[in-house]
Amino acid sequence: MPHTFECRPLFVPPDEARRHLPEGPRLLRNQPSADPLLGWVAIQHAPDAKTGSVEVLNLRTLENVSHPLPGRPGFFAETTEPGLVAVGLERDLVLYDLNTRRFRGRRVPVTADERVIINDGMAIPGGLLFGTKHLEFREHVARVYYFDAATGGVIEMPEPQVCSNGKFLFETDDRRRLADICSFRKRVDLYDVDFASGLMDPVRTIADFSATPLFPDGLRPTPDGTGLVVAFYNPEAAEYGVARQIRIDDGAIEAEWRIPGSPRVTCPEIFEMDGAVRVLFTTAVEGMAADIRASSPMAGALFIGETEFDRAPDGPAFLDPSAFAGE
Repeated sequence: MPHTFECRPLFVPPDEARRHLPEGPRLLRNQPSADPLLGWVAIQHAPDAKTGSVEVLNLRTLENVSHPLPGRPGFFAETTEPGLVAVGLERDLVLYDLNTRRFRGRRVPVTADERVIINDGMAIPGGLLFGTKHLEFREHVARVYYFDAATGGVIEMPEPQVCSNGKFLFETDDRRRLADICSFRKRVDLYDVDFASGLMDPVRTIADFSATPLFPDGLRPTPDGTGLVVAFYNPEAAEYGVARQIRIDDGAIEAEWRIPGSPRVTCPEIFEMDGAVRVLFTTAVEGMAADIRASSPMAGALFIGETEFDRAPDGPAFLDPSAFAGE
């Protein structure tokens, strides 16, 4: 039987705005600090809001610093310059300096389609890998994109999606493969990818949750790269939210985390702290009717749980920001 872990609240954002849609937590590895810092995005601050923020949480003191942005950030990624992060903001890529609270360099346009905004993403060797989402969660107009830091260009992959979410890029059998979530399909799929040629060729479905109320959202790889820790967004009322460790080879569930009082779990992060490997989950209020919100007192909080891992996964690459030079 899969091991079940009970999570506990770590940090409750001080207002409903930052509890609305937290996502994309990442342990900051290139921001000078005596304490461990966690970055996360509050994608939008209310159902009709068109602004959000990047947040930085001190994991020891639980002091949180907010960086309001003039748009909705889907993800952030650290660069080779301490404190400088790339942000997927609305339909552009931008650089933002956490130390000076200023934007730097040029905006890199991704798409002009106002039906979508940039969603989940990460830095990979040579650039950024990210997706977009249809704002009304209905039309297959979203895509996966690769930003090539060497050329400053954006490559659109051909696979149509509705809401492109968690991703894990890895090498196997001399091939580059992508584990990818389209939340609308409720599936975790495997693709062969070649960014230079714009190839995104379906291989197989790793796991299918279409028979459940759960929508897979963000993910992180296990330390050995054989599995995925997937967060699930449950639109229904529930006593607890869930995240599951899924084996890539056959979709078997190897562990489950339960998140009390918060059914809409959006994204995990795995890191070492105080001599142990922990998993952290962001959760959301987004879309809750009044009765579900009343029965979900911890919605929008960040939770922490134990793991059986003996080390944390390798962190993502640092992006070379030189491709953003100029205005």
